[in-house]
Amino acid sequence: MSIVSFKEMLADARRNRYAVPMFDLSNTTMIRAAAETAEELGSPVIFAAIWPDLDGSLLGYWANAARYAAAQVKVPVALHLDHATTIEQCRKCADAGFQSVMIDASAEPFETNVAVTAAVVGEMHPRGLDVEAELGHVAVGVVGSGAESETGASGDHTPIFTDPDSVVEFTSRTGVDALAVSIGTAHGVYESAPNLDIARLAEIDKVSPVPLVLHGGSGTPEDQLRAAIANGIAKINIYSELTAAWNREMFEFLRNRREMTCWFSVSCRRPEEAMREAMRAKMRLFGSAGRA
Repeated sequence: MSIVSFKEMLADARRNRYAVPMFDLSNTTMIRAAAETAEELGSPVIFAAIWPDLDGSLLGYWANAARYAAAQVKVPVALHLDHATTIEQCRKCADAGFQSVMIDASAEPFETNVAVTAAVVGEMHPRGLDVEAELGHVAVGVVGSGAESETGASGDHTPIFTDPDSVVEFTSRTGVDALAVSIGTAHGVYESAPNLDIARLAEIDKVSPVPLVLHGGSGTPEDQLRAAIANGIAKINIYSELTAAWNREMFEFLRNRREMTCWFSVSCRRPEEAMREAMRAKMRLFGSAGRA
């Protein structure tokens, strides 16, 4: 089956009340792990990248590796740009063969978010790409603290929850294909477990004409993720748990070595398996395993 439509993938998930895992994949090892794990469990999967992992010559390497990995498996795969901030980034990923982009103007006022999103939709749709946008604003870093995000920079820790009354206007004026909502998750690492506003999500699901997306899925309690999926979430973004699994195992491996020289095929074996296990856990939890 290989590369398929992002929009159709999410429509099936919404219709059948499961969530497609979207993994932000920083390099070829992560891409291969996502492809092979999805094939192993029979799960649709979205390969995604943020612009710092694509900037300059990295885009060509990433896109070619992602297309190659998708061609090796029989499960549905889509290539997605996560959190684009400019239309130029979207254009470059369209040129590279992506199926979808997420334009993020969520920190801007409502009218600006509408205008920016509509401009991206107007250019991407004729090129065959689907577009995700965010209404409300998902916080960055640890909610309620001054901790750092994955980038090492101080995050924006103040979320703006999605207003259900704005959903129909936003989607109709922009023409987006998927909507990321803010209901209490955050990008990065939690200081304490979040408490998702499932009642708000249920209201949004009743009125939204497009599938809903949850950003900041790493570290969110399993029961809350199940409730979110039952109330309309069709795609969940995961990154922090993958890197945490990798880094924990790599730290242990290096901590017990006297010399830092080692073949990558040896040093990366346990970290990669830990990352794959994190992917497996999400596919099972989201109900996407066996859906391909």
